[in-house]
Amino acid sequence: MKLTDEKLIDRWIDSHRDEMVEELKAWVSHPSVSRADLAKPKAPYGPDCRRMLDFALERAGAFGFETEDYDGYCGAVLWGGKEAEYDASRGVSQPGIGGKTCSGDEEIGFLCHLDVVPEGDNWIYAPYEPALDRGFLFGRGVGDNKGSAVLCLFLLRFLRDNGISLKHRLRLILGCAEETGMADLAHYVEAGLGSIPGVSIVADASFPVCYAQKGGIDATLELPAGKNLKGFKAGLVRNAVPDEAVMLISGITEAEARTYLDDFPCVSLSTADDGTLKLTASGKAGHAAFPVPGEYSNAIVNAAAAAAVLEEKAGLNIGTGFIAEALASPFGEGLGIAREDAESGRLTFNIGVVRQQGDRISGEIDIRYPVTADSEEILAKLERAVENAGGRIVRSSVAKPYYISPEDPKVKALMTAYREITGDEAEPYSMGGGTYSRVFPNAISFGPGFGSGGHRPDFLPKGHGGAHGPDEGLYIEDWLKGFRIYILSVLRLDEL
Repeated sequence: MKLTDEKLIDRWIDSHRDEMVEELKAWVSHPSVSRADLAKPKAPYGPDCRRMLDFALERAGAFGFETEDYDGYCGAVLWGGKEAEYDASRGVSQPGIGGKTCSGDEEIGFLCHLDVVPEGDNWIYAPYEPALDRGFLFGRGVGDNKGSAVLCLFLLRFLRDNGISLKHRLRLILGCAEETGMADLAHYVEAGLGSIPGVSIVADASFPVCYAQKGGIDATLELPAGKNLKGFKAGLVRNAVPDEAVMLISGITEAEARTYLDDFPCVSLSTADDGTLKLTASGKAGHAAFPVPGEYSNAIVNAAAAAAVLEEKAGLNIGTGFIAEALASPFGEGLGIAREDAESGRLTFNIGVVRQQGDRISGEIDIRYPVTADSEEILAKLERAVENAGGRIVRSSVAKPYYISPEDPKVKALMTAYREITGDEAEPYSMGGGTYSRVFPNAISFGPGFGSGGHRPDFLPKGHGGAHGPDEGLYIEDWLKGFRIYILSVLRLDEL
């Protein structure tokens, strides 16, 4: 049976809207930051991710779908295919393709992740007590990426409940470590835990199709701390722009520091309990892949810049000048690694975490480089710049870029579905954000967000409402529009 009734989707959404929102609230209420340092058997990313995966698979099972658990790395929800059956009396979906195991070519996949970035500070709404306000649902993970996972689960329900048969089985894969390097689905592929669908939609981007993703370089650097630096702390993860940084500085009083920094943007001064100067710098939280042009967005850089003024004016030795100068630009100019191409745009740079450890400053950095750039050259220049400042690169890893031709038939099928629903003639795009497309074969990043064309919670302060910032928000009507696009996309891919 094909989808012949154009109003069927709208009627089904109207009757299931409240249920979908309540389901998403339940998923978001589970903290699920990926913690490989807390790994145990069957829980490689810590107990919170294990509980979240159990909950997700239990909910899918309660809806009548077959599920698979791959030792806690990820899970899968399965439905459909040739001769697939749904026993309404038992509420159970039988495997597709005549009940046998499907090959990859007989499947269409959806890839989502259940892990989230740490909640951070400065929330107006509680991060794990999802709240609906003015059409937005707020909570950590509503958009990145539990909203997508719930959307895809209800997509399977829509197709099944309305008797819409497909030639391919659908495989919804739910990962647990996307935010910390994607080792979850990399392991799925390398260890052969399950089949690789002939094509998969990565539901962790914006519409329309993302045809190119920059490569990634993650690195940890160490720099010498000056004798007057007694503490430096900022950030939680390398792939988020920190909105607060705190320094403890000796050798100067609060009153003296004010004479030099009273007009310095984004900085407040106080006296710590031990008598040292406490310098607190603010910034604008956000995703490392999408830096805000202009000054004073990264709190670490802002703190280092203020410290540089104190070094110059008061003769202190703080040791953060390299951060203030070489790491200030979110596009890498200060390090000599600025790159740009027509396919994917400019290189982006972010120092997301800083900790002082004795006489050393440790920093976690995130670089997204264009698809045509040479990662080895960029990393070599970074190492030389850090060494010239008296520091060293402690560790580094490289994620290769992703590219699929905009002329690929699968891309064209997805673009056709997007344009039929929206009437928007936008072209495929590239981005700096990394998704499972980098590690999972045949995977295309496609929605369910709407980028600059989506709704924003303008009633919140600047820096709030984004994926990795405080008060992460999801506009429900945009979410449901994405649902419509995904339904049509599956039908187009099934025909292709």
